[in-house]
Amino acid sequence: MLDFSFAELALIVVVAVVFIGPKELPVVVKAVAKALRALRSLTGEVRQAFDELSRESGLKETAEAFDSEVKMIRGDDGKMYEAYSIPPPVGGRLGGGRSMEQPDQVSPHPNPPPTGEGI
Repeated sequence: MLDFSFAELALIVVVAVVFIGPKELPVVVKAVAKALRALRSLTGEVRQAFDELSRESGLKETAEAFDSEVKMIRGDDGKMYEAYSIPPPVGGRLGGGRSMEQPDQVSPHPNPPPTGEGI
């Protein structure tokens, strides 16, 4: 959940000891732990309520039906055919490897005129 390194934890402990004091620190730690437990319990209950609501509403079945319909396409003859699966562009680029952010530099004269040397 929270990713703290040892140095960060040591800094938090030092700051807590300085500002809270060594006598009050155990009381504060217990209160914070209790609040975190209550918060974790609350998030679990909310997650469970949303899961139950999605099961009751048939959301999963609707999503599966939608996905199956997206994979089908109606032809000119009115029949349903399986749609082609188009893979995403390789490397996030479009147009034969050219980036959309950096268009190709086009020189004003692709074929420069002869300079007259060698005549």
